Amino acid sequence: MTRHRRHVAALRAACVVRAVRAACVACVACAVCAVCVARAACVVRAVRAVCVACVACGLFGASAASAQEPSPTGPGLAEGLAYVVLQAVVYRQTAVELTLLATNAEGVGQELPVTSDQRYEVFLFEPGPWLVRPAPGSGFWGRETLVDPGAATSDVVSSVRDETEVQPEVVPVFEVPAYPAVNVSGRVVGTSRPGGTLGIVLGDVDPGNTDPRFHVQRVVVRCPVADDGRWSCELPATLVHLVFWRPGHSPEYRWNTPLHGKQTFDLGDQELVPGASLAGFVAPDPGFQGFVDHCAVHVATADPALWTTDLESLLTTVAVAGNGFFQAAGLDAGRHWIQVDCDGRVAARSGPYELLEDAETFPRKRVRLAAGHILDLFVKPDDPPYGSHWVARLRQVWGPDFPFSDSERGYPQQTAVVEGGHARFHVPGDGAFSVEILDAVGGRFGGLDYLEVVDDRSAVVQLDLVPVVGQVTLAGAPLAGSVFFGGRGASPNLFFEMDEDGWFRGALPEREGWRVDVAAPAHDVVQSFHDVDVPVNEPLTLELADTVVDGRVVFAGTGAPAAGAVVRFETADERVVHQVRAENDGTFSVRAVPVGWIRISAHPKGFGVPRATVSVDAVVSSSTALTVTLRVPEPDMESLQREASAPVRRPVRQ
Repeated sequence: MTRHRRHVAALRAACVVRAVRAACVACVACAVCAVCVARAACVVRAVRAVCVACVACGLFGASAASAQEPSPTGPGLAEGLAYVVLQAVVYRQTAVELTLLATNAEGVGQELPVTSDQRYEVFLFEPGPWLVRPAPGSGFWGRETLVDPGAATSDVVSSVRDETEVQPEVVPVFEVPAYPAVNVSGRVVGTSRPGGTLGIVLGDVDPGNTDPRFHVQRVVVRCPVADDGRWSCELPATLVHLVFWRPGHSPEYRWNTPLHGKQTFDLGDQELVPGASLAGFVAPDPGFQGFVDHCAVHVATADPALWTTDLESLLTTVAVAGNGFFQAAGLDAGRHWIQVDCDGRVAARSGPYELLEDAETFPRKRVRLAAGHILDLFVKPDDPPYGSHWVARLRQVWGPDFPFSDSERGYPQQTAVVEGGHARFHVPGDGAFSVEILDAVGGRFGGLDYLEVVDDRSAVVQLDLVPVVGQVTLAGAPLAGSVFFGGRGASPNLFFEMDEDGWFRGALPEREGWRVDVAAPAHDVVQSFHDVDVPVNEPLTLELADTVVDGRVVFAGTGAPAAGAVVRFETADERVVHQVRAENDGTFSVRAVPVGWIRISAHPKGFGVPRATVSVDAVVSSSTALTVTLRVPEPDMESLQREASAPVRRPVRQ
């Protein structure tokens, strides 16, 4: 008889010699005594059935059956029970008493008192398979272990096999791992839906050095949340990563969270804001000096290479933790890019990332931070002469790893605020760069067209500034508004605000040949001046005439108003001094048109209209308002239909 059969026989013999009455009393004392009482097993069944029922209650802690000696899975087993062998293992502890909970396929639970590191032959209620874990409230926590004897395999193989001898059946042992449990609590804030359930996703801190039996990676614990946001549940007493999650909300991450050393932990508030989440890690390349916690991540809806001084489309900026982790929460769905700026390192860009509504996006690939070269840029003079500051913009124009062939786009670029005449850039490797110096509102004042960088270096940008002080008047009275040197749509575009007395102050990169636009919305005034030279040692005066030109644009055939028609005012030297669109009724009104001869032209808006422009010549006087009527050709319906049905031609990139 094998050792296994001798052990089982000894246990069965112990059950037989017990009195029927003692067995029944013990059975009633167990947690599931209804199994014995309801079936009246103590009275009408044989001693075998009594012992089986008592063992099913887990009273003896080891299996017993009857005085007979059938196979544990044979006909001698009580109906509705299955024979299995369990062994609890507790993390870093031995010989610990605990209670397991086995739940069958119908959801019926069965508690089993055991001692860790010892094998227990038990009978479980059918039908299987079973999910076994430490019982809630038992002081231990563990993930569910699937117990399915029919699908189990064993690594135990007999080295000597006698074909004439009946080989004993090898019974698989199911290990149930357990951690000491700790009660963890917290409070959910930021959510629009209090109550419900909080999902906590666990993660292994050091999976490579952790016993595989005790891995908790991606185990989800669901905790009920009260109406005030408070929650409490049991978690393993160990060092773990935690992710707090609710449907429709951005998760919150807690890395390297120690849950050992005491019985209870309060994790404070978990801020779960509605919306999508973009999170990840930045990682330094070899040679990276400094700490990644001196970094910030900018999240935008446009490629960072197209950003200028104001970081267009910037949604949010978040700090990078010491372990390189960053998270931007509460975002809208759509395509997003990120740029990582670090003290002492090269700006790194990544994207695009397609964020789904109310979903988590966590790129597996880390954003790499390269060492590169340091470029120290010195700007003279240190600051603009009108209380603003300089901004330096660096664009790569050539490099061995230059990723774009389209030179018009100027990829990639970095911007930095010039403080005290100094700005520092971290250049991604060897290459050639251009430098532009701008003021705070984007006006360009100069720079360097070609700067080669193959190592750490410095460069000086000397700006030849022309100070400008001027006043704008309307019929001799001061006019408040804005002045644009270079024109609002031209380059460079330098912008200055006028005060209540019409004065403006600033600096220009050149003295001669400026186009100047004056805009005073409060007076419905917009006018352009051409070939303006900045005087030396005296103010620049821009005088606007107090003139008014009213008019109406109609179609010649029907007299219907030409809504949206473009009306332009040109001087004798064909320079545009004003442009406006007609209202829905075809009317327009322009103020501060220069005195003298003027050509007023109109071009109707929309498909199917002739390309010819209708114009009239007039003389504008400051003493009399001018009224004109422009009659433009009717729309050509055949042309309209042809243009509407023509295929759209898209430009082809060469």
